Amino acid sequence: AMLFLIALNPIFWGLFEQGGGSLNLYTDKYVDKGGVPTSLFQSINPIYIVLLAPIFAALWQWLGRKGLEPSAPAKFGLALTQVGLSFLIFVWGAKSVGLAAMTPVIFVFLIYLLQTTGELCLSPVGLSAMARLAPLHLASFVMGAWFYMTAVGNFVAGKIGEATGGEGGEMSKEVTLAIYSKIGWITIGISVV
Repeated sequence: AMLFLIALNPIFWGLFEQGGGSLNLYTDKYVDKGGVPTSLFQSINPIYIVLLAPIFAALWQWLGRKGLEPSAPAKFGLALTQVGLSFLIFVWGAKSVGLAAMTPVIFVFLIYLLQTTGELCLSPVGLSAMARLAPLHLASFVMGAWFYMTAVGNFVAGKIGEATGGEGGEMSKEVTLAIYSKIGWITIGISVV
């Protein structure tokens, strides 16, 4: 069970961490921000965390009392579905106004919202599951493996950023949206499995 959950960790974080990389670069170049500095969009996720974490904690407790709380793997599936769906909605929003037009800023808020709700299904749940499932003598090793796979997710994020053109290349709106669409569909497929 631990290996299954640990294996899903880099997939989620590889996509989630686009917020500080390719998504931030895309926002800077192709989003109608209304004069707001791109750097301020980095505060959307922390604001959502502060607002939504108590709601998710209460939801899991309420579902637990009713015997309806999803298992840790099901929550991970929900997390992957949400992060995959966030990219598909973002791509749809960007294409809905045409590739020549700037992407409406609402889709930046939506991608961060879905990624944050996904994070709340994976991050605290994963840490709790690792602590609960690890044999006592391997608890530190298992936590290290969990955080190592988070680091692998950041490596994956860098590779996705490179593919979109990132900082070192010329970022193309069409290429970035095609990559976002592909990773969105692949991630939803993985979440179903």
